Parts: sequence; structure tokens; C-alpha cells
Amino acid sequence: MHYQILILLFALLISFNAYSSEMNEEELEARFNEDEHLPIQVDEGELILLPKTDNKTLHSISEITITPESIKTGWVKIDQCYKHLDSINLTEIVYQYQFIKNFHVTAAENIQTAKINKNHIELENITQHSLLCIEADVKILNKNSDNTYSIKNGPYHRRFLDGYFPFRVTLIIHYPESLLKIKRTSPSNAVGLSLNKERNKIIYDNVFAGQLIINTVFQTQ
Repeated sequence: MHYQILILLFALLISFNAYSSEMNEEELEARFNEDEHLPIQVDEGELILLPKTDNKTLHSISEITITPESIKTGWVKIDQCYKHLDSINLTEIVYQYQFIKNFHVTAAENIQTAKINKNHIELENITQHSLLCIEADVKILNKNSDNTYSIKNGPYHRRFLDGYFPFRVTLIIHYPESLLKIKRTSPSNAVGLSLNKERNKIIYDNVFAGQLIINTVFQTQ
């Protein structure tokens, strides 16, 4: 049997191709739902913001670091961790950045094997309370025609069969405040959207179903 869970992060595609020769469709769906809400019916492109809870919702925690050199080259550093990956025998995470280097796994807990093969990570025997962390350098800081700089993240989504499931995304962007300041963000700080601007960094933290695109635009000081 072959199933696919799609999660898009940082203008890259991460696809979880999860399968097991020993599990039928009902068993696989039951395992996916084990510590989750029921799937949420969301129209294409729609976003539903959900309250933060302490359950075992899949959680992506990412930090992007922009340095003075990044402004010249477009290269930034990403540190990313996934918590509460679904328990499954075999899965794969595929990164589709156009430019990526220094890509490696920094931590893997309750995962028997986490092996990098070019632009993807092959995972075997994921159990409860799993954790996977990676580091990489990626070229995603783009200079715009109006001399601003932007990083587009998404669309984030977590889909299984015919429904979207809750997904928590925490994104922290560090930037040199002496060189850059935030011009605008999208979505803006609307009701239900958690956005925190601190010195030298901006923090997004949301639980949602559907599709989320985050765009951060900077201008030079």
C-alpha cells in the first residue's frame, strides 16, 4: 500500500511517502489518527486557525538566520526540528530547494534510521515521541525590484487522504537589525494569528488546518 502526506515548508516541498507491507488502509489511517484530531474539511487555499493545545500535533520548529553576508549572497542558515512525527515503518522527507548545501541531520530520537540521500531524508521505524532535527544552508533571501528583501515560507499544509490535519508551525527569523528592518509581513498580525516582533528577530507560531503562506519583507536601514 502506498500513501502520501504532504507538508510544504519554506517554499520547498516536503513529502512524506509512508507505506508498510504489513498494514492495510484501515490500520494505517488508525495509526495516523492515533493522537490527532479528526481530519478537517477545508476548501482549497482556505486557512483555519486553531487554538494551541498540548496534544501531539505534528510540530515544525524552524530558525532562519540572516547574516550581513546573506544580504549579498541570498544564502541563509536553517535549523529545523520536527516533533511528533507519525509512527510509521518507513517514510521519506524530500526538500526541493533549488539551492541547498551543508545539509545534515543533527538529532534523531525514537527513529531507528535517519539517512540523507541527496536532497531527501529516509526514515525507518518512527515511534512515539519522535524528534528529527536538521541543519542546512539554503539560498532563499531574494532581492526585489524595489530594493527590498523577502523570504517566502510555504505554503505549509498537512494533508492525508481527503482532509487536512492540524499542523503547528513555529518559525523564527533572525536578522541583523543594524542593516535590515521589517517592512511588512503576510499574513499580517490578524486576530488568531500569532506574530511576535522582537529585537533582531520575528516569530510566527500557529496551529492551523489548510494552507498557510508566510512572507516576510525587509528593507535596508
